[in-house]
Amino acid sequence: MFTTNSSDPNYDIYVSIIQNKTYWTSLAVFGFIFAVAIIAGNSMLLYTIYKDPHKSLRTAPGFLIVNLSVADLLLGVFSVSIVGVRDVYRSQQLSMPFLGIFKAVIGTVSTSTLLVSSYTIIAMSATCYVAINQPMEYKTIMKTKRIKIYIAVLWVMSFATCILPLISVSKDTYTMIYLHTHATFPAILLTVIYVKVFRAVARRTREFQQSGCNKMVAKSLERERNMTVAVITILVLFYITYMPQYITIHLSYFCNPCQRSVTFHEIDVALSRLLCLNSAINPFVYCWRLPKYRQALKDCWKICRGAPHRGITGQGTPSHSSQMNTSRIV
Repeated sequence: MFTTNSSDPNYDIYVSIIQNKTYWTSLAVFGFIFAVAIIAGNSMLLYTIYKDPHKSLRTAPGFLIVNLSVADLLLGVFSVSIVGVRDVYRSQQLSMPFLGIFKAVIGTVSTSTLLVSSYTIIAMSATCYVAINQPMEYKTIMKTKRIKIYIAVLWVMSFATCILPLISVSKDTYTMIYLHTHATFPAILLTVIYVKVFRAVARRTREFQQSGCNKMVAKSLERERNMTVAVITILVLFYITYMPQYITIHLSYFCNPCQRSVTFHEIDVALSRLLCLNSAINPFVYCWRLPKYRQALKDCWKICRGAPHRGITGQGTPSHSSQMNTSRIV
């Protein structure tokens, strides 16, 4: 088992565990690619929503998308990019200067933003279910004020989670709290919500088919099929990005041979970077596939070029999506 008696907050234990320059260099390259993709994609999305000429994106689900994008952008700027720099130092078998400060920044930002992202995706998924199952009551249920309160509570909860280590909560207890709040509960909730979504889609499809074949029915069926594909994509991405790290964290605590294996630590560190993948692709999964967001982006581009813009005609149905992890971006 790898241990150290160093009390130096700037000590990087992974420098002594994994002494492979190519490994760390590869992680640094991928880290910078993820950082650029996250920052560019989410900055463009936030700019589009802010500059949208007709303000058609400032709806209740639109605020959830903004919240998700802000969380992803913070992760890219204050966590993923710093981790990339740290990997460069690790490739040279050096500890990054002021590592103690950067560890605190990375841990706080990762823990808070990943929790916000996960539960924002859950809320977006819930709006999708309400839109399908209760279309007539949708606007009454999904009010902007309720969404704003939910977002505020979410950020307070995320920062409260970050301060647990400062109030004498043991590392093991904190890790278990982190795992279950960032992965277990979101995975269960998303699965339950999407099972309900699938059932609602199937019921609506039967209703459309029984109403006869016409252009409106065909269009509705196509929309339901597209929504089903989006749901499957979201679930697959969530499990791909969250579950591997979820498994390795448990193994690092309960598998003694794993704790002594350099290969295991290499896999564990690499899988922690998968958590950043969600933040890079969220704008494409949740926004750019929607006509109204693509049209708003085109309008903003025309404004930047000084050209007149057309009215935005995209339909405003809510979207949905997800992401785990934390100070485990090691």
